[in-house]
Amino acid sequence: MKQTTIYYLTRIFMGISFHMLFTAAGLYRIDVASLKVYELILIGSAMEISIFIFEVPTGIVADLKSRKLSVIIGLFVMSIGIFIEGLTIVFLLIFLAQFIWGFGYTFISGALDAWISDEIKNENIEKVMIQASQGYQLASVLGIILAAVIGLKDIRIALFVAGGLSLFLAVFLIFFMKETREREDIKPGQFYKRYYGQLVDGFSHIKKHRVLRIMFFIMLFYGLYSEGIDRTYEVFILDGLDFRTTLDIAPIWILSIINASVAIFSYIMLNIVKKYLKKGHHIYIWAFNLTLMMILGIIGFAYLPNIYFALFGFIFFSISRGGTYPLLDTILVKNTPSKVKATVLSSSGQLDAIGQLLSGGLMVVLALWFNVTELYLVTAILLVVPLLLFTRLKNNHINDSKLLEVNN
Repeated sequence: MKQTTIYYLTRIFMGISFHMLFTAAGLYRIDVASLKVYELILIGSAMEISIFIFEVPTGIVADLKSRKLSVIIGLFVMSIGIFIEGLTIVFLLIFLAQFIWGFGYTFISGALDAWISDEIKNENIEKVMIQASQGYQLASVLGIILAAVIGLKDIRIALFVAGGLSLFLAVFLIFFMKETREREDIKPGQFYKRYYGQLVDGFSHIKKHRVLRIMFFIMLFYGLYSEGIDRTYEVFILDGLDFRTTLDIAPIWILSIINASVAIFSYIMLNIVKKYLKKGHHIYIWAFNLTLMMILGIIGFAYLPNIYFALFGFIFFSISRGGTYPLLDTILVKNTPSKVKATVLSSSGQLDAIGQLLSGGLMVVLALWFNVTELYLVTAILLVVPLLLFTRLKNNHINDSKLLEVNN
């Protein structure tokens, strides 16, 4: 089986499992565990603490040992976290479950994209990663529908099925995922020396590379903005916009219909982005445009007076966001050599986690004093920094292109 096919299948199964989890867990924490707004934000911080601690170490291990092994371990660990959450309504145990899930995620983050990048030697990497993201978005619709159907009977069963899918994928990859990258045979006594050397090499490459330096500031602010909306949008839609009483259907169906709509429109958005990139439109311009659209969507979600227009603002934000992340990953992959690829990608993920940790603390404090719409205004303002940085990347690319034309 072609390894690009394995990559697509992995992303598809992750789309089903993750969105079953996200849909079911969001409602589970609100209606079953009865968590407050600040507790919902702290739950998100649990995952980010885990990512902050383990993201770079697991990325280095993936580069030095095996990216295949890293992905498989991550899926097993994530399934454990999902099962724990489904067995409890105690805040501290849900916090622990999210910490474990985040730990598992660090094994996959960086390693999966680094693996496929090396397997295809970066050939058509933009196309492969965008198509994988499209498959992920379509599969997420199935995950959302399954969560809604199963959740009508018992929301916990949906969580357990999501965990079971992660386990199944791990076993599948044991047999079908190949790894052709040559690795040095590292003796046990040399591992920590090589670990430190890999860390130094990764950060040295980032320091010397102009695009990566700017991208790392962008990833920090992408983390900073996200916690305010990621941990509160369900409760704001159901209670803040009053869709719980406006629509005479179960809350899980309300969230499922919204999330499925987001996934479908995100697929369409990615198709548009892929089409224009193929025509020669530059990736930085699209990253700028989509970030601007995210800002407008958040402001509309918070402040449009009509609840349906406000909901459209959230969907507009979400589909713009769905188009942005594969572009960010592609920029990082294309500007990083193979030997430090997972390390650099994981370092980027750690910066995102640092941003989310700082954001979590900020949003918890603001949630005690301000309402949710004011949280969203802060969220939108934080995204202005990446917008300005993408402008710099775009201008640098245009200037470099003009210089190349003059030299030729």
